[in-house]
Amino acid sequence: MIGSGLKKFAQANGLSVDGGIGYGVLRGFQATLSEGSGYKQIVVKTKFPDVEKLNALQGKLNSVNLQKDYRVQQLSFATDGVAIVFLDNPGTMAKIEAFTDWFFPLLTEAEAYGAHICPECGEVIDGNGVWRMVSGVAGFYHTACAEKLSRELNAENEAREQADTGTYANGVVGAAIGALLGAVVWALVLSAGYVMSIIGLLIAFLADKGYDLLKGRQGKGKIVTLIVSVVLGVAIGTVLSVVFAIIGEMMQGNLPGFTYADIPFFFSALLADQEFVVSLLISFGQGLLFAAIGVVFFITQAAKKVTAPKMKELK
Repeated sequence: MIGSGLKKFAQANGLSVDGGIGYGVLRGFQATLSEGSGYKQIVVKTKFPDVEKLNALQGKLNSVNLQKDYRVQQLSFATDGVAIVFLDNPGTMAKIEAFTDWFFPLLTEAEAYGAHICPECGEVIDGNGVWRMVSGVAGFYHTACAEKLSRELNAENEAREQADTGTYANGVVGAAIGALLGAVVWALVLSAGYVMSIIGLLIAFLADKGYDLLKGRQGKGKIVTLIVSVVLGVAIGTVLSVVFAIIGEMMQGNLPGFTYADIPFFFSALLADQEFVVSLLISFGQGLLFAAIGVVFFITQAAKKVTAPKMKELK
């Protein structure tokens, strides 16, 4: 979805809004506007037939501090276009407008393909074309080219699904093992008196690796598994931090007469203390909050990997 800022920008520049994006012809080029957590993005669907002029364009971009002048976090070229990612802070829309006024004339100078060129076949679109969206990026196609691309995507998705012989059961086991390893690290950090969002990211990373190593199925169920794994990892890590604290007290001689075999009974006694339970739940809640901060981007990227690209009609 896009917010009010990009919607106003789209409307002011004659672009449409549909499918959670803004799209249309922006300064003579096919463009897609989108945003997410902490960023806004413009994707220009084009090609550069002249390599020397492309190199000259890249040289001009390298001579400017894009981050300082326009809040551009990343600008990347691909075979089918350019993606520009902006840091989303108050005042970013003004920076986007300024960047657009500066950058799009450079695309024209570089003789990049304009909005009248079909991104599939590279030929001029005479008459009416159709707007279609693939993986969140809009393009203006010949009708026949759009139908051809749709068939190819469907065939690739079917082939990928048939080649994926993994199971969700295996994936759950692998993710659980990874999450447990992350929980141990979480417990060590928490028992030392710290709460770090990067450990939440570590739990997600280990759960993802475990999922893949045990041949988990690469579908949307993987995302649910990773989210549950992070929650369980934080919960187990929170409990383990108490266990580690008890062991620490024993090693320092502060619990005379107790042995490691007594830890379960000692912990059960602590659970009978209402203040301890409240404190434990608060630690768990804080852990989830910090973990969420660390894993949002990771989960988003993982979701993109398991989502099969499909073509969507736009208004």
